[in-house]
Amino acid sequence: MKRYLRLAGAIIAVLAASPSFSAQKQFLPSEKAAAVLADGVPWSALAPDGKTLKFTLKKDGTGSIRGPFPLTLSITWTVKDDAMCISGKMGTRCLRFRSVPGGLQGWHGEKPDLKFSR
Repeated sequence: MKRYLRLAGAIIAVLAASPSFSAQKQFLPSEKAAAVLADGVPWSALAPDGKTLKFTLKKDGTGSIRGPFPLTLSITWTVKDDAMCISGKMGTRCLRFRSVPGGLQGWHGEKPDLKFSR
């Protein structure tokens, strides 16, 4: 029985060390996510409730959101610790990001949030 436990522990250690397995669990450094997103070109952002928004983030920490509402809202963004925080009249949302095909998946706490893609 001890032998099987050691073997199982070794297999888990190998899987956890593999790049594909560990990459799924790791968030991008917030500075890297900000550099990708804040390029001045609009991103499509899919909200968890199914709404689609258009985010344009600039390197100077400003930007805008267009969505299901008729107005374009001005926003600001900052890097705070391990997250990128986006602030506007509707409040502040701090997200951590993981790379996904075609863009970045934002996470608010342990839940997926805005998915940015082009």
